[in-house]
Amino acid sequence: MRKRMRLECVVVLLAGMWGFTAAANGYERTNPPYPRIAVYTTNQAGGWPNYSIGTRLLRLKPFDMVLIGLSNDINGPQLARELRKNNPDQLIIGMGRNGVYFNDPPEFYLYRSYQGRLKRRIEPGQSKIYVDSITGINSGAETNIDLIFAVIENDVVKVTALPNDTTISVPTDVSSIYAINSVHEAGAVVKSPIRLSGAGVLANFSEFCPQVDGRNASQYLAWDNLVSECDWSLGDFDGLFHDYFHYRIYYQGTLDMNNNGVDDRDEWSKTQLLSVWQNGLANWIDAEKAMMQSLAPLALNLFSVNPGGALDMYYERMNGHLFEGFLRWAMWTSVQGDATKWMAQGQKPSLMFIEDYIPEKWATNGKDRFSKMRFGLTTALMFDCYYGLVFGANYRFPYWYDEYETDLGYPVGAAETLSNGIVIRYFDKGAAACNPTGATQTLNPADLRGGPYYRLKAGQDAAVNTGLLVDSPISLYGMLYNEDDLRGDGILLFKEPTTAVSDIIVDNSYNNDTSPGSQPVEVFGNWKIYQSTGSLDLSKNNPYWSITGAVSGDDDYLISGGYHGVVAGTGADSARYRPTIGVAGYYEISEWHGWYGGSDGQYAEATNVPFKIVVNGAVKLRGLINQRIQAGQWNRLGYVYLPAGSQSYVHLSNAANGPVIADAMRFRYMGDDVEPDTTPPQAPKNVRLKQQ
Repeated sequence: MRKRMRLECVVVLLAGMWGFTAAANGYERTNPPYPRIAVYTTNQAGGWPNYSIGTRLLRLKPFDMVLIGLSNDINGPQLARELRKNNPDQLIIGMGRNGVYFNDPPEFYLYRSYQGRLKRRIEPGQSKIYVDSITGINSGAETNIDLIFAVIENDVVKVTALPNDTTISVPTDVSSIYAINSVHEAGAVVKSPIRLSGAGVLANFSEFCPQVDGRNASQYLAWDNLVSECDWSLGDFDGLFHDYFHYRIYYQGTLDMNNNGVDDRDEWSKTQLLSVWQNGLANWIDAEKAMMQSLAPLALNLFSVNPGGALDMYYERMNGHLFEGFLRWAMWTSVQGDATKWMAQGQKPSLMFIEDYIPEKWATNGKDRFSKMRFGLTTALMFDCYYGLVFGANYRFPYWYDEYETDLGYPVGAAETLSNGIVIRYFDKGAAACNPTGATQTLNPADLRGGPYYRLKAGQDAAVNTGLLVDSPISLYGMLYNEDDLRGDGILLFKEPTTAVSDIIVDNSYNNDTSPGSQPVEVFGNWKIYQSTGSLDLSKNNPYWSITGAVSGDDDYLISGGYHGVVAGTGADSARYRPTIGVAGYYEISEWHGWYGGSDGQYAEATNVPFKIVVNGAVKLRGLINQRIQAGQWNRLGYVYLPAGSQSYVHLSNAANGPVIADAMRFRYMGDDVEPDTTPPQAPKNVRLKQQ
């Protein structure tokens, strides 16, 4: 368990039992030492409960903060409660809806300025609508018909084609909400809501938004997020987060907040337009914060959003925001300037968060680009931000690095910039240096105050994290490929010798839960990847080792979820778990398996799966694994000294009496100087029990 789990006597928070213990524990959750590690969008689209949740909750346990689905993920509150059980010190932030959808009142939609008129009466099931003109109906989405809809007197209709200047094609299946479901007479107004990919329909947060049942869009969404979709009063979440926060109304088509058929960009100046929109967003934030406070007055009730890049407003209303994809939407200097302002002006505690990502084009080596991780991590350390690194532009798999296991303590001052552009910040237990210059730079021992300092001793990038005293120059990589692709490096230094070797997990795929620095299990023979149907009853989910169960395929680098399985045989089908050992020493080696099949007991798994631990070609330990029992836990195979490198491995085969599972193997560093005593004590002799 990482350093954050340092409180042994934590009171588990129960609904309604907040009081002093909640406030004290809340402080622990909001003020962990640095580095602070978080994960964004823990949703798994198409995953649980369609597929088993696997060990997703366990894998999220060590993070200081998680952003987990609220109204936009099935049973987000249920997952939040499970996370709280696993880690009472964890900040759990619910992701609320930030837009409306087609089952919400159309009065709350933000529309284009298009307002056509029906030329003929239309009836349910009709395939075409005839209007006076379609000009502007697809403004801002001219090439994407999937984003075009029409609203006719509150009847929402999907536009499937625009065959000519006066005709709109629509679905004919009246069982669909997207077909014409009511009679509309000639002359009825046809409007076009702004539907964005991934954000639903933009809500009209302006003062011009009509009310329905006494609520405008801001009040409706606040109620929907905090009452309808989630009972905020239960205290499952520490705060609320909104993805896709359109504070500058990033949309290229027409806008019509006041619903008068005139493009707001023509009717108002840019300053006026932004003022109307941003004042509306402020009212939305205020409505949700007021409702949060009313429902759970003793909760933390933190608030943050995702604007993509920088956000130069709402300091007095929010605890911070997310930088989505480190340098994906903002330059480093923008991150620096924006985060520095939030440090000075934003509400405390701070939820500023840099979520970094490995693009799909680096699927085969991305998680092992340690300089990228250190660049993002040290940037976060400069500006009081949480940090996380995940795979994919949709932020699918979170990684865990040795540096995350460390404890720098707390900052003793602001970040400082050296003459060569390296930025450095001092903490009470060490220092962090970051190179954002776009060129390789040198950090000299003389540049450091308050030494001596030591490099971290760690295994994933042992060439950098040597554990040595800093008495010679350190080269920090940097490169500017183009103005949108700045690459850099950073390093953590410590006042005392520090070792952090995170558990090495070898799993079924490169990106889904195989640790940085290591490769996934090698299988030989007829193994197949299997997934299991999920259940809202967590106890009925196949507990295979997996962060998400939503994706499968033939690409070993993208496979997500499940386990390798094979029927009993002669041993020709085998699996080899080969970790990359950066720090030589004694390792506890443990095996993990779930069930073979969709439910516990569906098949009689093997009770005698043969394994052997091979070190540099020599077999050090042999044994049998009973996979019919002890599913969903680490099962220790033994303690073995493993030298640095990747020449040692665990081998298992299907020479067994039932189906065999090749799921995950864990290599846990125990130290390098004392061999663990694995000999069990002898049974006592000549013991006489006293009669009662």
